[in-house]
Amino acid sequence: MVMETSEAVSREGGFNISRFVPPSGQTARAAAYSYSQSRGFQLALRRVGAAHLPQVMFAGEPDVRVQLRGTLFDQNRQHFFGRTWQSSLQKMNSKISFNEVLYFHTSLLVPGILVVLELVSISRKRDGSHQAVGRGFTVLELFSSSPDSPPVYGKKRLNLHHGTPRGLVHSQLKDTTDYSGFLKPIDEAHLECFIKDHPSLLEVMHLLPENLFVSGWEDIPGLKPSPTGDALLSPQLLEMMPFSLNRLTVSLQPSLETSESLLLQLINADCFNMKLLEERPPEQQQRQLGPEDAQKSVVIQERRLHVGVYNGWGFLDKPQVVLLELVTDGSTKRSRPVKDSSSSSMLSLRSSVELSLVDHPNTAVVFQLEYAFSAPTGRESALSATSTSRAAILQCIRWGAWCPFQEQADWTGREIQLVLRGGSQPNPFRVLVCGSEGFTAASTSDSPQEAMGTKDMISFWFSSNPGGKAGSPKASLKSKKEGPYQSSSSSPSLGRKEAPPPESPRGPGLSLSQLAAPSGFPTLSHSSSALPWKHSFPSPLHLSPLASAHQLSHVAGSTLSNIAHLEMDLQPGAPEPASVQHNGDQLLGLPFPPVHAPAPPFVPRSGSVSALDHLISVSFPEVVDYCGQKAEVLDPKEPLLFNPQREDADFLQDNLLVFQFLAFTRTSAADADSGHPSNIYVTFQFYRFPPAASQQLRLVSSDGSEGLPQVLATVNKDGTVNAASPGLQLQFKVDNGFLRPGEKRRFLHYLAFHTLHLDIWDGDSLLLIGSTGIQLKYLLRQGKPAVQALHELEVLTTDYAGKDTPLLSTDPGHRSAFVPAAVCTVVKGRLYVRTGNIGSGTDDGRQTAVDHRPSASHVITPCRDNCSFKGGRLGLQPSGRNTMEPDRLDCHAASGGGAASAAPEDSEARRQLDCTTAVRRREEAAQMKDLPQEVPPTGERHSVQLIAEPRKEELISAMLRENITTLHLLYASLGSAEFMEFVLKNPFDLPQTVSIHSDDPELSVITNAEEWRFYKETTQTSTPLLENLFLSEGGAAGPMIYLRPKESVHVPLKYQTFSCQTATVLQGPGFLPTGPSSQKNPSKIPAAKTVQVTFQAEDSRPVAILRVQVEPTPHLVDQTFRLYHPELCFLKKAIRLPLQPTAGEPDGRTDVCIRCSDPDILCQTTTLEPGAPQHVYLKVPGSPSPDIKLFFVMVFMDTWMAAPSQLWQIYIHYLEQVDVGCVTGQQRCQSVALRGGQEVHTVRCFPSHPREVQVDPAGVFVLPPGAVQELRLKLQPWQAGRRFMYVNAVEAEEHRLLAAWLLCLSIHQPVPSKAFELRIPVCGLRGSSRRFSYTNPYNSRRTFQLHSNHPDLLQFREDRFEIDGGESYAIGLRFAPTQTPGSAEILIYINNLDETTEETFCLKVNYS
Repeated sequence: MVMETSEAVSREGGFNISRFVPPSGQTARAAAYSYSQSRGFQLALRRVGAAHLPQVMFAGEPDVRVQLRGTLFDQNRQHFFGRTWQSSLQKMNSKISFNEVLYFHTSLLVPGILVVLELVSISRKRDGSHQAVGRGFTVLELFSSSPDSPPVYGKKRLNLHHGTPRGLVHSQLKDTTDYSGFLKPIDEAHLECFIKDHPSLLEVMHLLPENLFVSGWEDIPGLKPSPTGDALLSPQLLEMMPFSLNRLTVSLQPSLETSESLLLQLINADCFNMKLLEERPPEQQQRQLGPEDAQKSVVIQERRLHVGVYNGWGFLDKPQVVLLELVTDGSTKRSRPVKDSSSSSMLSLRSSVELSLVDHPNTAVVFQLEYAFSAPTGRESALSATSTSRAAILQCIRWGAWCPFQEQADWTGREIQLVLRGGSQPNPFRVLVCGSEGFTAASTSDSPQEAMGTKDMISFWFSSNPGGKAGSPKASLKSKKEGPYQSSSSSPSLGRKEAPPPESPRGPGLSLSQLAAPSGFPTLSHSSSALPWKHSFPSPLHLSPLASAHQLSHVAGSTLSNIAHLEMDLQPGAPEPASVQHNGDQLLGLPFPPVHAPAPPFVPRSGSVSALDHLISVSFPEVVDYCGQKAEVLDPKEPLLFNPQREDADFLQDNLLVFQFLAFTRTSAADADSGHPSNIYVTFQFYRFPPAASQQLRLVSSDGSEGLPQVLATVNKDGTVNAASPGLQLQFKVDNGFLRPGEKRRFLHYLAFHTLHLDIWDGDSLLLIGSTGIQLKYLLRQGKPAVQALHELEVLTTDYAGKDTPLLSTDPGHRSAFVPAAVCTVVKGRLYVRTGNIGSGTDDGRQTAVDHRPSASHVITPCRDNCSFKGGRLGLQPSGRNTMEPDRLDCHAASGGGAASAAPEDSEARRQLDCTTAVRRREEAAQMKDLPQEVPPTGERHSVQLIAEPRKEELISAMLRENITTLHLLYASLGSAEFMEFVLKNPFDLPQTVSIHSDDPELSVITNAEEWRFYKETTQTSTPLLENLFLSEGGAAGPMIYLRPKESVHVPLKYQTFSCQTATVLQGPGFLPTGPSSQKNPSKIPAAKTVQVTFQAEDSRPVAILRVQVEPTPHLVDQTFRLYHPELCFLKKAIRLPLQPTAGEPDGRTDVCIRCSDPDILCQTTTLEPGAPQHVYLKVPGSPSPDIKLFFVMVFMDTWMAAPSQLWQIYIHYLEQVDVGCVTGQQRCQSVALRGGQEVHTVRCFPSHPREVQVDPAGVFVLPPGAVQELRLKLQPWQAGRRFMYVNAVEAEEHRLLAAWLLCLSIHQPVPSKAFELRIPVCGLRGSSRRFSYTNPYNSRRTFQLHSNHPDLLQFREDRFEIDGGESYAIGLRFAPTQTPGSAEILIYINNLDETTEETFCLKVNYS
């Protein structure tokens, strides 16, 4: 079935119905910063009263009819927006009755938004056309800018003014808020109207565009018709039906190759001509593209298709975006950047598209074919073309629309073929579309079948999806109200079994900076796609259901957010999986829903102007380059294109990385919940540097202004504050001496794709405030001398809250059922951090850059340079080793002998040789200390020689062993395998069977040929590979090799360690040096480790010895977890690990191996159901409180476990568990014991929720050694459900944690005595007041206290009152003002002096 787009959309006017003018961008941004959601309005236009209008204005014009027209006007920007609404025509008389009701919703809740209403007369000309003449207008202000102004809601009597509304844009009215002095009213002419809020409109706001006047009688697809004729008065939604699009293909004519080739030529020519106009003289502006411009041309990066449901007014939900793939001879391949496509005939979509539609003739499925191009930016330079930065360009190529519910539509069991359109016709996406001229051949055929071969087509199968779940319109509305950290389109429901990620990505529209990145890597230029180091890093994991709600706005999937914690779900009524229903009595595992998400990726926020101005006014240290010039400022909200070639070509190879912690701001909600800290400190770990814990930072409040960032000032050990030098600056020097050979590109990859995890702590209570992250890609200099960026980071924490269990439950088994705790992410504050990178170095050092030094060879060949024996004479040392003169090596090298000629020329080999020489000299010096210092007398020398004579054989044997010993220096990291090949030679004239023995199991021999081949390919080692090299014999101590006389073979060795010795983790601030001294020796590498491999002949004598000096290096941490758990209990944790399917495996699964640094921790991975994501299970033994256990988990995705794709750092805080049952509003006391140690401590206790938990004693007290101090916890929670709180006992002088308690609260809501419902107007700044009476039920005089569970919404006139028995008291209520309509349920608690609840009242407050 072939359909034209114009035929498919047969409603009147096509898409012109929804055409409107958008509001001013500045006004929209100002409204978005102040308010969060739209508000619905109802405007009733009653009548126009004017006794003199017919005689004065319409004299001589018979059959004149009048009409009201309305539109919105931005008074501050002098800008009309929306669309002009027109009423029905009415006859002219002294009182013109319109009785029209308008509805609209807007989020521009700022002063200066006006409704302009104009009275227009319509008369008929002689030629039959109509003439419209304005007869007067009036304005209605929606939001008052002055608190003294009358309310804008209610009945209005607006005067009509002379002139036309176009006069409002006159220059004299600019910056004018009062038009009374400029507009002349018409005598006795007025408009009667009524305006009020219409909250019911918010339920259907997804069906209507914003800022659009709509009448109730207009046809709106998605709304049920009303018997009264006004469907918007009490709107009701039609049922959404699920449908799916399958086997979708797109074809362009005359062919896809020709169309794309012509499109690229046109765009390249436009870009080239624009560049000529900017840079070339006029006589050189007209020429063709040359060969030198080929590498700088525009390329196709992605082919995307937007699919949405359109109802003539707008999209019912945000259009879905899918990636199309090229189809070549029945096969497909991923869309990738190309300059011209190969012999592909069409574009295809493998996966299906799920849609929710309403049964209405005007409902249309619309398509938009969009191409993403990558174009070069910047001027020509001496650098190569690949180092030129590139920008992303989006261009709509074709669009089409199809109405499936029209009478003539018959799509059941048939393929739909829709003709795509192009050119300047209006389209629902409101974008410019490429013209159809030149892309498709003109067709003169009238037959639709013949038109198929000459027009651009999209083909698909459309079918209903009864098993699917249609998206509710309310859910669609909710998705529009969600904040920037939530995305409903990519998060499946928690109870649904997850399927593997679809082969064609689906989700919301991508930003421009995402288009500049290949799939799986954020904002990476395509010039780096062929680098050899790229393949060694796995692609990011797919986002988990909870973590995907925190996607970056311009990062295509960060590995920081790909993990979700899991817990058991044994809630009654949970759906049983199909695998359990059909296996009889066999017990199977249930799918685990995620209930906890780690620190999400953090979206760069647009800081307020006042906050940025305040930070600029503070004299923070400037970031300047090596010439003293201010570093270039980068905007974290803008995309950044990373080009490794620019970093390689930079002559400033040394990097000084600067982190400046400037200010911190707490949110009002966080302050109300957990109080406002006075000191904070920050912990993090950057690259291979040791973990950093900053010193205490005092929050210095600004003078007189609330809401501004509080500047951070360092606190010394004596408690003094460095107020003169605000902020904390930490520096990390990464130069040639710090980086190992070949590590530069790994460091650049770390900066380009890593997000630095930061933990922010309360400096006094040592409680975790929250976590955040910094995108390190803005530290890339890209050839610049220095760069800096200011980050405003939201500090987030994870809060657990379970469902409320009523006190009076009718379900007898409800209490025993396990209800999982829900998880929500809470914004605790904002941290302001400035990052910078300062380059250093000269032109002379360019040739000795780190990346140009030769990498450490993986082939170890025994020679004089790496031999352990360096010559010398025998000594009578207890160890039997020879004594070498200190200057032996230097004298021999200067003599020009053979050893000097064999000395290595490269600096890396010399550095390794010097390191091993220094190690050997230290060992010999330590052994020499044990020798007797007294010289024996002459008479005793003969006795000494007789004693030493039997030891000559031992000394000679030791010297020979040293002569066949080869030294090798190895840098090793946790979990990463270091590959090497030792050249073993048979020195004998007879064949030998050599056995290999290693004194450390971490250094092993690779006996598998496939594994050997893998490491050779990974390290690009071009040495021969021998199959079946090793002999296998039962009972052999190690691998054996058969060698012919004088034969040499390469023995593959691998060093890999999974153990990591970590010291006791202390919780508290540190004192890091902030000056230049902090740059010296920052890595603090632990002591070296020596591993010896012995190659023994058949007579057990060594043929060769390899002594490997292993120097451990700090490892890179990809994800940090902090878990809190009761003491002395096993922690059982499941971490969901969604993986990307591996090409070549039929089941689409990837083998995952897990290793843990602690052998006492059980760690494994498994999949509960086929196709489900894999789970990593941890079982960690408990420890006493307040210990903190630290371990590492390595996730391997390659078969041979060469390098971990993810390395997790997990902290487990063990706390003493206290279970308490409470009732909201009522105080409950609980006692805990604090035991003293061996010293006297000054202790202070801090609760995590000061408003709900109080500790007695509240101040500082002394805890003697061995004493037991009773702590009384006064709990008074205000929210029902299962909640968790913390109490820390801190050493006040040393800021060290002594004890910690985990309060597990089961909180119930009391039964209200009475319930009230009241309505509060949404206007003004003073709020509203109410009162109700309370009678003392006792016979004696009593004192009562008043509390509320929402103190931000309700305050009492008096928090305490005293009343005689039987008397009544009027309780005064004060409701806070609000600008947002809605409803809230507020509980009022009347407690006695013991904080026991006497009465509970429930208030249902409706804000309208």
